Order: sequence, then C-alpha cells, then structure tokens
Amino acid sequence: MLVSIIAAVANRGVIGSAGGGIPWDLPRDRSHFRASTRGGWMLVGRRTYEEMDGWFTDQTPLILTEKADYKPRNPSHRVVSSVFAAIDLARRNGASGLLVCGGAGVYAAAIGYADRLVLTRIDGDVELPDPVRFPDFEHSGDWRLTSAEAWPPDSMNPFPMRLERYSRNPIRTPSS
Repeated sequence: MLVSIIAAVANRGVIGSAGGGIPWDLPRDRSHFRASTRGGWMLVGRRTYEEMDGWFTDQTPLILTEKADYKPRNPSHRVVSSVFAAIDLARRNGASGLLVCGGAGVYAAAIGYADRLVLTRIDGDVELPDPVRFPDFEHSGDWRLTSAEAWPPDSMNPFPMRLERYSRNPIRTPSS
C-alpha cells in the first residue's frame, strides 16, 4: 500500500495555527488537493476532520484520535487509534493507498510510514501567534525530490507556489 503525505507548507515549515485553520486561501492548491484526494482513503486528525466538516464527498476519512468514544458526524467515517491501524483498515478494505492530510501531529506520526510526500511549497512568510509546522524531513537523508512544478502568483493566488513530489530513498545496507 502506498502511503502519501499531502500538505501545503509555507516558509519555515508553517502549515497552520495551533488555534486551528490554515492562514491562506489558495484556489490553485485547493483544486490540487481535491483532485489528489478524490475517491481516496484519507487519514486526518480529529481537529482537522472537524475543520473540514462538510468537505468530504467521495473520500473515506479515517479520523486519528486518542478519544476512544469519539463519534464522527457521518457514521460512514471511521475512527482509528494509530497510523498503523489506519493503514491496516484501508488495506483490508481494498484501498491501494492512504493519503495523510494533517494536522501536524498526524504528519509527525505518519512520516515514518510514508512512501511519498506531495508538498505545495508556498513562498510566503505567514506570521501567526502560535504556528504549527510540518516535520523537518529534508535533513534526514530519507527523501529525494522527484519532481517540481512552479506555480506563479496570479489574481486568485497571491503567493508563488511550487508543487514538489518526494519519494523515500531506498534503504541502504553497509554493503551497498
């Protein structure tokens, strides 16, 4: 099963605010996110799930939470207690992939399981009182950039962006 992390990341790794929400409205990235998640199995944290209320159409959200008694608003949405449980549930239900969609704690928990990162890099400084950040992965040596596409700013998207795709490097043994 392919585990992919998808995120929009501003300068200094900012992905949002601890108070909730994302501090930008970028239609190009939103369109990319919707197209990438269409029909997919998505892993989201409880707060992210609640912020996305009404957004899910044909996706299958799996809500990662420590609250064993948590009840999703939609009874067809499912609750999981770990990233491993989410991967297992998706696999047992015939999914070929799982998209990890945030928030910060879910990204941090899932990055060790991920095969691919799909990041929209927002070239902008976002000043927030309590910013949350995407995990620092670039210095680990575990990832290689496989493609990048520049998205210039326009009347609807005030920041320049770059769609970057990363794949996990193969595990190296001492003899390789």
